[in-house]
Amino acid sequence: MAKSDNGRTSTTRRASLGVIAAAALSPLTAAAFAQTAQRDPNDYPNRPIRIILAGSTGGSTDVVTRLVTQKISELWGQSFVVENMTGGTGVIASEIVARAAPNGYTLYAVSSSTTVGAAVEEKTPRSINFRTAYTPITLMVVQPYVVVVNAALPVTSVKELIAYAKSKPGQLNYGSLGVGSATHMGTELFKSMAGIDMVHVPYKGTNQVETDLVAGHIQVLFGGALSSMPMAKAGKTRALAVTSLKRSKLIPNLPSIAEAGLLGFDLTAWFGLLAPAGTPQPVIQKIYSDAVRVLNTPEVRDQLAAGGSETAPSESPGAFGAFINAEMEKWEKFAKASGIKI
Repeated sequence: MAKSDNGRTSTTRRASLGVIAAAALSPLTAAAFAQTAQRDPNDYPNRPIRIILAGSTGGSTDVVTRLVTQKISELWGQSFVVENMTGGTGVIASEIVARAAPNGYTLYAVSSSTTVGAAVEEKTPRSINFRTAYTPITLMVVQPYVVVVNAALPVTSVKELIAYAKSKPGQLNYGSLGVGSATHMGTELFKSMAGIDMVHVPYKGTNQVETDLVAGHIQVLFGGALSSMPMAKAGKTRALAVTSLKRSKLIPNLPSIAEAGLLGFDLTAWFGLLAPAGTPQPVIQKIYSDAVRVLNTPEVRDQLAAGGSETAPSESPGAFGAFINAEMEKWEKFAKASGIKI
């Protein structure tokens, strides 16, 4: 885990070199590597598992992933090494996992932002096909985003925020976790439905965007409940609403955006696990079964509920794959209609 900007840069550079090295393998070497990678899946796991995460330390994806994998680690007696990669709007992380040996020792912690970015990315011949590059394992957690504003902004509801933004077109800044992220696209959908104009300011990580929200450099953020609610409860920001279609039973005091008059508005954050395509089914099933076991424990449910998140394990790995496809179709349609590309 990187703990400084220099550390993150170093991690990203090493990761990029790994991608280049994998791409340079000859067909014969690559075939031999893949064959070796799939030996003895029933012995899995017999060494530490690497988790690639396209997000910063302390963000919602990071918090969920570390909690769940720590509990699986206790079951298996093997450690999980979480690597946070914030560069390239998730492209670097996606490429590393797509090109990793399909043996269960490199996994991908993905979020709604990961698939939204893949859906709206302007495709090139080298683009990763998100629908075929990975094997789904399970959805882990769902949570609404929370509309939070700088504490000094003179608004206490979404209706007041919309009215204030209309009175000051182009004068409010909103933050996101990067161009093409769920927080970016979700706020653009909100702007479109509300008929307002706010300026987009993209960030590389949760800590940076929340720090600037508190400082007033940006005024609005659709933030993950796990990271945003503690700051709002401490009075550092003000929470106005949740972005899910209905109120969250875990944050019942906050209305939904739909209640503010934007009927049908629905944006939900979610977090799940993928593996490289071709990972043996016995390995996928083992990870799936133990992840579900962990997610269904009262301890994990309670810890996540405290931050406004609900555990939501998939009925099967295939069901998670169908869920991802539906999510991508939704955002592909919005990106096409809005003309947004990354």
